[in-house]
Amino acid sequence: MYFGNLEDPGNTDETAKFPMAVATIWRWSGDNAFRDEMYVFTKRNLQYIFGTLDADGDLWPEGLGNVERPGMGQEKLDVTIYTIRGLWDLADMARSKGDAATVAWAEERARAMERRFESAWWLGDTRYGYVPQYADSLRDPGDEKVFQRHWIGVTPMESEVVRQGRTVPGIASRAHGVAALQLRERDCYSGEFGLYHTGTGPTSDPAGNPGPTCDPWVSDRPSERSIFTLNTSIMAVGEGNCGRLGRTQQQRYNEANARLQLSPDEQPGAMPEIAPSPDYGRSIDKAFWDRAMVLQAWGAYGAAWSVVHQQLGVRPDLGNGRLEVTPQVPPYETSLSGANIRLGSGSVDVLAAHSGHQYTTTARLRVAVQLRLGATLPAGAHIGSVQLNGRPVSYQVRRTNRGLEVVANAGHLADGTSTLTVTTL
Repeated sequence: MYFGNLEDPGNTDETAKFPMAVATIWRWSGDNAFRDEMYVFTKRNLQYIFGTLDADGDLWPEGLGNVERPGMGQEKLDVTIYTIRGLWDLADMARSKGDAATVAWAEERARAMERRFESAWWLGDTRYGYVPQYADSLRDPGDEKVFQRHWIGVTPMESEVVRQGRTVPGIASRAHGVAALQLRERDCYSGEFGLYHTGTGPTSDPAGNPGPTCDPWVSDRPSERSIFTLNTSIMAVGEGNCGRLGRTQQQRYNEANARLQLSPDEQPGAMPEIAPSPDYGRSIDKAFWDRAMVLQAWGAYGAAWSVVHQQLGVRPDLGNGRLEVTPQVPPYETSLSGANIRLGSGSVDVLAAHSGHQYTTTARLRVAVQLRLGATLPAGAHIGSVQLNGRPVSYQVRRTNRGLEVVANAGHLADGTSTLTVTTL
């Protein structure tokens, strides 16, 4: 997948993301004709990565990712993360088409990458001391861990995978994910308007370190305290996948991007590419030819995905005729709702509430699906009862990075309302 022009060799990152884009549209629209139109090229994307862009055969693809900066290793963290997700998405689409060979090929590689991921990429105890972060890249030969404090360190928490129809929030382990996010919330990685492109700390670069130090690693690159709305969105979604929805967690980053739409720096309502930040300044103070883009789509990802997919818990799988709604109410609210959330040719309204020991999820459907309703509880919660429309119902418990997900089958509905009530002890 090229970026910019045909003279460029292309981004491995964009190639890995193509299956993600196709699968997401397919799940939310239920458009099997679209899946079929894109399927062969989707499969070729990942075959190309493993056939051409993994020269040393270690499963970590080489090539450019989102951070187009010099000095990185050949294998990038975000490329690895999105390749894992792309493989699971390809497997999901292949299964729906009865392509068993592709299912086996994709899942085998995804599982192998996941098994080796933490040991290959987590820094932990190093010659500099304890660094609770993932390496930005690996340098060949030998897969030497390189850490330059780039924002892509959040992608292991931000990216989810869908394994055989089940949504799994976050590729990082919960312990590592929480530790990494907590450090990124500090002033060496985040400012007033969100997450820096490259955090501050010890460096051997002649530019030095203009900001505070929060970890002992000595980087070979300078900091870049420019706040892109993309970075802040990735951080917001990463917080959500680890169940960190509080005011100093996900809400902080969502509100940072929302404030930009009311800022006098740009067109009202627009979420610009770069927020006011120490190394960028403000767009309003720059010449028109030197300003960041007035609006980019990726800023909306943090707000829309955080609220609709994570807090309201809308997880469509319309290509397979299924819908799961498993909300997580932020700790600063007792309820939240969304109306007319588009799903294929229909929609769903969702109301999620939490009061004391009771968690309630109500879905009003205007689309024909096999419905599953759930609620996300704290990790250590003990379940007292689970009722569907006032009657006891069997349920499934899933331990995830978000917390304890309690999910029950609500049957096949085309137009109607169902309510799940979970009571804890």
